[in-house]
Amino acid sequence: MSTTTSELLSLVLGKRDSLMPEELDALAALPVRSVTFMHGETIIAQGPTPDESCLVVGGMALRSQATHKPEPIVSALHIPGDFVDLHAFVLEQLDHAVIAQGACKVQFVKREHLVEITDRFPHLTRLLWMLSLVDAKISRAWLTAAATLRAKERIGHMLCELHTRYGMIGFVKDDGFPMGLEQKDLARIFGFSRTHVNRSVQELRAAGLLEWERGHVHLPDPERLKKMSHFDPGYLEVVRVRR
Repeated sequence: MSTTTSELLSLVLGKRDSLMPEELDALAALPVRSVTFMHGETIIAQGPTPDESCLVVGGMALRSQATHKPEPIVSALHIPGDFVDLHAFVLEQLDHAVIAQGACKVQFVKREHLVEITDRFPHLTRLLWMLSLVDAKISRAWLTAAATLRAKERIGHMLCELHTRYGMIGFVKDDGFPMGLEQKDLARIFGFSRTHVNRSVQELRAAGLLEWERGHVHLPDPERLKKMSHFDPGYLEVVRVRR
């Protein structure tokens, strides 16, 4: 077991509000268990909540909801800096699984250590709570997009969301960012045919709104893509919160 947590958690929380030295020290002292999962492996199983919470520090993970159909539904994408099951800290059952999309490195934090942090530092408690609330807002934004946007717009909306989220943790360079998904994954996530996804991606390329190579996406004109996709980053709470 590692004896210190990733600096990523301090970075993510620090984007929401300034952290006091003692808060930074407490986060740096969190014991973690680091594990790398390969593509398709289950990081967190659906069912009784584990005694650990999971922070993604590398790669991408998918939240997977089981249904009566053979193929589960993907209800969220998780990137570095996401505490993928922080809400499980106060729940007894998880209604979803978390699956690695490509190689995914995570760090597990014991519940007892999170209890200690939240007991000692009310400000950190509010920031961790905020991460869970933003996670819920993302789910509602996905639901709204599914009900109101066409295929090309939905793909653009998701790309704008990832551009914003990756930008908050410093992973965007010249409007490019890592992409752990392929077009076939978009078909599965959105419930479209591969032909429909391919056609929509080609339309975005032809419009000068998307460059997509394996493992990397570049948005030549993010503002125009936001407008086309009806993307408003407000639900991601990119502004700082008050202490």
